[in-house]
Amino acid sequence: MRIIWAMDAFEDNKELNKKLAETLATVHEKTNAQIEPVYLLQENEVILPTYEAPTWVTDHSKTAETLFNEILEDYKMPFLQKPHVIPHASQSHAGSASVLSDYAERTKTDLILVGSHGRKGFQRFILGSFAESLLVQSKIPIFLISSYCTQPSKIQNILFPTEFGEHSKESFRHVVKLAQLFQASITLLHAIPRPIEGVFEMHSVPRTFSYKGQMSTLEQISEDQIAVGNAQGERWKNWAKKDGVFLNYVIDPSFQPLDKLIHDCIVSENIGLVVMEAQSGSISATLLGSTLRNVIRTATCPVYVLPKHYYDLFETQPPKEAHF
Repeated sequence: MRIIWAMDAFEDNKELNKKLAETLATVHEKTNAQIEPVYLLQENEVILPTYEAPTWVTDHSKTAETLFNEILEDYKMPFLQKPHVIPHASQSHAGSASVLSDYAERTKTDLILVGSHGRKGFQRFILGSFAESLLVQSKIPIFLISSYCTQPSKIQNILFPTEFGEHSKESFRHVVKLAQLFQASITLLHAIPRPIEGVFEMHSVPRTFSYKGQMSTLEQISEDQIAVGNAQGERWKNWAKKDGVFLNYVIDPSFQPLDKLIHDCIVSENIGLVVMEAQSGSISATLLGSTLRNVIRTATCPVYVLPKHYYDLFETQPPKEAHF
């Protein structure tokens, strides 16, 4: 297994980098993965060394490599590979993300680890988000840790929110493999979607909604959807059991925002890792769904994202069915 640690080495973010390092130590213990720290050096970026550099030092790449090594020594991670600096000319987050994504694909990387500052509002508008740009560009799963993360290395229960959509089976296979790897259990979360409200309403009858081509009450729809969700949950529970993984499922009919349900579930179920799809239903949008954005910015545990382009492979090479 090969992992890239996309490290923002020269920003004042030691606390976030420490959380990333703790996670990598746990992952390496479980997988013995090859882990390469990578720093993206913009062409016009000024490197300010911690010591006075000789006047003849003009090669910023070499200077960055030297400083990168010095910074990594503080984390005491002897299993890391030699750090790699990638110079590039792009001046945008999207361009930088494209450079890293191409490098990861070219070097047959299995996972990219990156930190998210969790910026919001005007600050995020000004500074942008490299992590979110990477999620749009990458074909490789992304492991994100936000500055709000409190337990970066404790992965005993994995939360998988799903709509049972187009690629959910492929995603669930991935989740089961992660659970086996970390010797963790799985909590499946399925939020029942709110139906389309009817265009008319009479005071003498209950409020009605359009559902399966008919007008039904919310109670009738919820009962039907809960039954469908429970049946699917039982099938996936048995599937995971055959692979030696315990699964618990939660079918939520409250119509609350999905990001709130996820955050509540992280606390109530003692979740150590959230695995999310970035390609289907309400979790998806033109770039990234608001649900996914909100979760990766503020989650108190790591978030593992299967990006939209990750599923491109399945369009031409559908995986074989297993354990159904």
